[in-house]
Amino acid sequence: MSYRISFTRSSKRQHEKLDTAVKNRIDKSFRQLVDYYDGKTSKEPDVKSLSGKYNGILRLRVGDYRIIFQVRGDEFLILGFR
Repeated sequence: MSYRISFTRSSKRQHEKLDTAVKNRIDKSFRQLVDYYDGKTSKEPDVKSLSGKYNGILRLRVGDYRIIFQVRGDEFLILGFR
């Protein structure tokens, strides 16, 4: 199965406002996440499930940033950055 990455409208605007170096690190981390889920690599990314009212939402840690996302079938839907 080949996974793809998509953004919500607000997360796309947040992504565009990021510094180029930070944006590149985040993009690289998501490519590694897709490779892990596709079985191309065994290096597990720093992903954790959120709990409580955010059950079913995941976060990927990249340096000082937390990328909040959901997995919907073969799609990683990025909800926001913190």
